[in-house]
Amino acid sequence: MGCEEGKGLCRQRSIQVEGAFGILKQDRGMTRFRRRGLKGVKMEFLLNCLGLNLYKYHLFWLKQRANNLMGKLN
Repeated sequence: MGCEEGKGLCRQRSIQVEGAFGILKQDRGMTRFRRRGLKGVKMEFLLNCLGLNLYKYHLFWLKQRANNLMGKLN
């Protein structure tokens, strides 16, 4: 990772991850953890990430379904 290509990949990854944290914090209202202890915080964070991924998949599924319906109408 010391080469220029590795540094570029690290920069790109930090930009991509920042978007997910922004969605969790601003859109989903996750500004503080409600559990105490490392185990509880990990569980809460993973559940929030799971919920975000399911939401994204649901939107993707709806979009695919709408495209299929539009294809059948044409």
